[in-house]
Amino acid sequence: MPSLTSAQAQRAVRFALDLAQNHYNGRPLSVAVCDASGELLSFARMDNAKLLTIELTQRKARTSSRLGCTTQAFLARLQKEQLEIGYFGDARFTALPGGIPLLVDGVCIGAVAVGGLSAQEDHDAAASVAAFLSEELK
Repeated sequence: MPSLTSAQAQRAVRFALDLAQNHYNGRPLSVAVCDASGELLSFARMDNAKLLTIELTQRKARTSSRLGCTTQAFLARLQKEQLEIGYFGDARFTALPGGIPLLVDGVCIGAVAVGGLSAQEDHDAAASVAAFLSEELK
């Protein structure tokens, strides 16, 4: 099973920053990439990105990696089942959209997350970064 390297995580961060410049008109964002255990491998915050995106973007990546699903899907589950996020036992979990797991043969090897845009744009941008990384892992 492949594992996500620091070099791959750094390339993913650069991809996200380029994406912000070219697709989101330079709007500031933060991007985080974590390993299979949800621990940070690489992070960047663009100039003028909101301070709260520092913590929240890292939490999105952690949540997505630990649960093996998007944070958008996690939010839907919480709402559907009327669950409190605290039931999951990790104070650093978040259900804000923008976290995408990296799955190889059905196994989560890490996650990427974007914060600072709208909720749907965070999700879409993170999905683009995850697709970029998936190509790298082939």
